[in-house]
Amino acid sequence: MQIKDMTEGALVRGHYLITRKELIPFSSKPGRFLLMHLADKTGEIRGIVWEQGEELAAQIATGDVVEVEGRVTVYRDTLQVVCRSVMKPLPGEYSPEDFLPSSKRSRELMLAELEEVIGEIADEDCRSLLEAIFVPDFLKAFSWAPAARSMHQAYIGGLLEHTLNVVRLCERVAALYPEVDRDLLITGALLHDIGKVQEYEVRAGIEITDIGRLVGHLVIGHDIVAEAIAGIRGFPEEKALRLRHMLLSHHGQLEWGSPKEPQTLEACILHHCDNLDSEVSKFAEILAAAGRGERWTPYDSRLGRSLFAGDEELFEPAVDAASSEGN
Repeated sequence: MQIKDMTEGALVRGHYLITRKELIPFSSKPGRFLLMHLADKTGEIRGIVWEQGEELAAQIATGDVVEVEGRVTVYRDTLQVVCRSVMKPLPGEYSPEDFLPSSKRSRELMLAELEEVIGEIADEDCRSLLEAIFVPDFLKAFSWAPAARSMHQAYIGGLLEHTLNVVRLCERVAALYPEVDRDLLITGALLHDIGKVQEYEVRAGIEITDIGRLVGHLVIGHDIVAEAIAGIRGFPEEKALRLRHMLLSHHGQLEWGSPKEPQTLEACILHHCDNLDSEVSKFAEILAAAGRGERWTPYDSRLGRSLFAGDEELFEPAVDAASSEGN
């Protein structure tokens, strides 16, 4: 049962993420009971374990997924689950999608779009590189990865969505400026964040891996590309250098995590298109979460300011043409 569907008296059985736990002393007898905060992608609810709470608390941790059986009760006008059974599930009994939001776009359709973009690359060196990297196993991981842990597109499929957005922005810039090497730019756009496949781990939440903390996705991605290039006979040295530079410089500024600032036209364009999509995505997420009728959003710590929502009807989501076919 999803948390949003829980009502007083309902019997509960399902998998939930522990976001917080604490032992609280009984007021009328010795010992302590266990209070947990349980979550899925639809919401959060308190879970109470009256009996053997201290023993259970030693076996579980914040961030664990547990299988809960119990009944929904009301305490001080708030729903809670009185748990009869709390167990750790077996591997494969739940999916990260039970706890994490996903891109609203179909991953299958986005993967098809990605493969179409690769097929349109006329430069044989660039296309060979892309085909060497985007093999089936990598594509599967790439399509699941988030674009970030919290800043933008922090959901399953977020990396694939962000990458395609950056590609489409780069295509429009390349069409405007004939001096741009289009194939080089699009190749860099497709590859710029591939290190995030190793930087983030998707389980019941989005976690940063050890290599993500110690190395970071810019260098991870650079190394993936450098290794793939080394396996392609006759790959032009300068083209390889330009692509490697694009990956290392796409954050734009040293203080934003780039070891180098953009020093080629394509690197400059990639940085700005990457930044534009991440900023637009942040704005859109904040505005979408604004309360109906509220002209201003709450203060957002990521941006350091509130946003003006204005008249709510101006922000009704547009219907995607692809999703409305046949309606």
